[in-house]
Amino acid sequence: MTTAVLGWFIAGICFTAFIILWFWVSYREIYVKRCSLDAISEQVTMHRKLFMQERGGAYDASAQNVLSNKLLAYGKTEEEYNAMLKKPLHCIPAYIFGFRPTGKVDKL
Repeated sequence: MTTAVLGWFIAGICFTAFIILWFWVSYREIYVKRCSLDAISEQVTMHRKLFMQERGGAYDASAQNVLSNKLLAYGKTEEEYNAMLKKPLHCIPAYIFGFRPTGKVDKL
């Protein structure tokens, strides 16, 4: 009987370690992508304000070009983030940790 209990105990420890590592790695990857998405969102907001200030000025075309590049980068990062949340490896930990898909391209 003690051999069976010891076997179940070791299996329980291994299973718990697997779950902890799975959630830790998923959280770390999703968190990094989310931080980059937030950073690009702040940059888009900043460049949008700068574009509004420069409208009709000497640097209007360059400000619009920078803003469009930032919007493209934001859209690409957002697609990657949302695709990451749909992957089977990340969907359960992402849901438990509160990561949700974003759709803020229209709102910015």
